[in-house]
Amino acid sequence: MSESNFISSPLQGVKVIELSHLIAGPYCGQLLAEEGASVVKIEPPDGELTRHREPMRRVGDQVISGYFASLNRGKQSVSLDLKNESGIQTLHRLLETADVVLTNMRGGALKRLGIHPDELRKRYPRLIIACISGFGLHNAGKFTDRAGLAMVAEAMSGTTSLTRDHDGNPVWCGFALGDIVAGMAAHSAILLALRNQEKYGVGRVLDMSMVECSLPMVSVALAREQSASAELRAFAGSNNFHGVPYGAFPASDGFVNIGVNRDDFWKRLCKAMGRPELGTDPRYETYIERAKNQRDVHQITEAFTRQFTRDDIVAKLNAVDVPVASILTMAELTNDEYLQTRGALRQVNDGIGGSMMLPVDPSGFTPAEGSHLVPLLNEHRDTVLARELNLSANDISCLEQAGAFGTPMAMANIA
Repeated sequence: MSESNFISSPLQGVKVIELSHLIAGPYCGQLLAEEGASVVKIEPPDGELTRHREPMRRVGDQVISGYFASLNRGKQSVSLDLKNESGIQTLHRLLETADVVLTNMRGGALKRLGIHPDELRKRYPRLIIACISGFGLHNAGKFTDRAGLAMVAEAMSGTTSLTRDHDGNPVWCGFALGDIVAGMAAHSAILLALRNQEKYGVGRVLDMSMVECSLPMVSVALAREQSASAELRAFAGSNNFHGVPYGAFPASDGFVNIGVNRDDFWKRLCKAMGRPELGTDPRYETYIERAKNQRDVHQITEAFTRQFTRDDIVAKLNAVDVPVASILTMAELTNDEYLQTRGALRQVNDGIGGSMMLPVDPSGFTPAEGSHLVPLLNEHRDTVLARELNLSANDISCLEQAGAFGTPMAMANIA
């Protein structure tokens, strides 16, 4: 069956209300929007937190945060003051016809606003309520209302313990890995819940803990740790049994990743380095021996890689079929031949007349119409309220006078 026979926007007709900030919730909502869902992003009067995060993109006298633009394209922005009675009632009217509500606000904040998932479940039995939090809303004990940044989830799931330098010291991975995997896990859970909703007409609460969402990343390492002998465990070193040498090595113009996770790869690497005798040297021939002598192995490998550019190293190791890649900087990504060939990046309209190159939804479906547009704050208020609630211009004006939309800079952060 050809691709043209598939629906290009599989979530067309699905209505999502997003009450999210920062990364995990917004990334999940962006995936849903790219796949065709109508995602209405409810923002406080002064805008979602990341609208104010540097660095800012400036075109003339207009500004927008690159942080915000990277996670919110394809959505419709509506500002509501959820501490105002008219504002919260407007939200409830939107929820009456929604299929999904997505949030990564803390449970305490949701409870103070009267929209905790337990209450929403009673009021809207058909609604899918997807909640991403650091530790989960239920059965989390003393952790329930603790702050849950991605790096906290990465630490508590053990992922940071696996990101090590060559001396075996843990190093933060450098980006919000825990947020992105939580957003992806919530996206998958929402798709399953939509299937259940379609079949049985019921919703459910999806209680997504960032710590638990991060755990699958350590599955192999956890199993290896429980399976390894005491001798092997003592020499795990920098990467918990993946291989030696394995990881980042300096080139003359940057760094490369080299992965020697098999003994025959070691022999091939030795050939590429011009030192084939090391492939059968009893000190290095097997993984166990290389693990025992990994400091020496790393020094040997570094002595080789420092002599050449990244491209030279990649060419030499590809010639002997050893896994290798240049470590690309953010500045290099947009011109990368492989990513361009795959169509893995797309132009995004930043909403103020500029554009950015950002990753596509990796599902492979054609992005929904308009999903390349980043919304300005409150840009779609009148359109959404007229379409979803059948409100007239006069009705919206009355809501405004009642304080439903708040006043920018006047509302405290409720997250």
